[in-house]
Amino acid sequence: MPVEMNFLPCTSRYYQITVEGMITENWSEWLNGMQVVSQKEPSGMQVTTLSGVMLDQVALRGLLNRLWDLNLVLRSLQQFDSAVFSDQK
Repeated sequence: MPVEMNFLPCTSRYYQITVEGMITENWSEWLNGMQVVSQKEPSGMQVTTLSGVMLDQVALRGLLNRLWDLNLVLRSLQQFDSAVFSDQK
């Protein structure tokens, strides 16, 4: 069965990635400059949300690999158009 592939131009996107565990703000530079916010949930579970713009899928993959290397459990990943996000600021 043939597979049709549509390649879109590289566009930056805004991402919010949530992982289980605590990452402190001083890791931001190592994590591609993402904004780092850690908080404790009512259940007592520590979670960290990383927010920011990734230039392309390669940069996103690199960030996810770093989170994997830290042995953090990925809880969620949301993608937004950068233009839509900047309108909401």
